[in-house]
Amino acid sequence: MNALAEAHGDKVTFILINLRGRADAETYKSSKGLNSDKLKHGGNSPPDAYGLSYIPHKVVIGSDGKVIKNFDGVNVKDDIAGWI
Repeated sequence: MNALAEAHGDKVTFILINLRGRADAETYKSSKGLNSDKLKHGGNSPPDAYGLSYIPHKVVIGSDGKVIKNFDGVNVKDDIAGWI
């Protein structure tokens, strides 16, 4: 995730949400070595429109705020070139 954020962070925003809160998000971030400044971390529940059904869960959201791809078949590393 660090490498993707560094390579594409000028065109894409990577947001990692932790459902248990911001402090837990920071703990997870450091334990996984997610140290890129281009990775945004937050703690809260995502909107229902994003269809969160599993954890971890990946959602690709377009610049217009609409969901482009949701969980099934999301492979950020392979798909990112077609999204930007």
